[in-house]
Amino acid sequence: MWHKGLIVKLIKYQLPDYLIKIIQRFLSNRKFQVKINQVLSSVGNIQAGTPHGSVLILTLYNSFNSDFPRNDKVLNCLFADDSAILTHDGNIRFIIKTLQSQLDSIDYWCTKWRVTINTDKTKAILFRKGHSSKVFKTLSFMNEDLTWQNQVKYLGLILDSKFSFRQHAKYNSDKFWNKIHIIIPLIGRHSPLSLNIKVLLFKQILRPILTYSAPIWCITAKTHRRKIQILQNKILRIMTNAPWFVRNDVIHKDLKIEMIEDHVKIISRKFFSQLQDYKNPLINGQIEYAHTNGKYPYPYSTTKWSLPLKPP
Repeated sequence: MWHKGLIVKLIKYQLPDYLIKIIQRFLSNRKFQVKINQVLSSVGNIQAGTPHGSVLILTLYNSFNSDFPRNDKVLNCLFADDSAILTHDGNIRFIIKTLQSQLDSIDYWCTKWRVTINTDKTKAILFRKGHSSKVFKTLSFMNEDLTWQNQVKYLGLILDSKFSFRQHAKYNSDKFWNKIHIIIPLIGRHSPLSLNIKVLLFKQILRPILTYSAPIWCITAKTHRRKIQILQNKILRIMTNAPWFVRNDVIHKDLKIEMIEDHVKIISRKFFSQLQDYKNPLINGQIEYAHTNGKYPYPYSTTKWSLPLKPP
């Protein structure tokens, strides 16, 4: 967030002079210094960004981005520094043309207001049914070409072109095992901790990794969901040092831990029921997609609720 650009916008929005002066003094005369090993760099002036933890960050950020380019045919998804633009149509040429027009507008806006975009992390993906051997026209942004990808990662969720979420399930599994290698001394067979503490660590640290964004990705195929359940089975057996003849459902019952499918239903119901309280129509409108569309179910179907929506 460019400080001088922010002040210009606050003046444009006719904020009271005394508030502008307070914000200007709040942001000005801030310094930074970098230390590598035992070597300190020279002191530099901070001309962009806001202090971490400040209550003004969200307000100033929204003020700075309030004139972000808009297009009636494009949906801007802005979440801090993770941004995405979406459009849909039956004609792929129209989609590409619309996206390119929006990218050009964003390029101009970023140049004008000194916003830096990491083009290496900027990807393009086309969500569609079926397969095609056609080579689509390449999008360009910031004088660089954006090649079409089969999958992208946004807000920790891996989206593939078919919305199968197969790669996301694998990503969650790998991340889960990486965390286990760190925490295994605390929850393993030889840990001195009580079983209740182990269960607490599992619920607070490990299970959230497996179920992150589950209300969305749990529409994936049963084979992928089954792999997530197998991971939970393995770690619970390690925690309890259960012999081979003890059934997994017995371990879950004794530890009072839900199966993955049941746990996902619980968090999905909580998630979608809370959407009704949001004033943003884009958010609470998601509960309208409560039915299945033939072969492709909507995320809401993970709640296993019948229409109309009824809070538990």
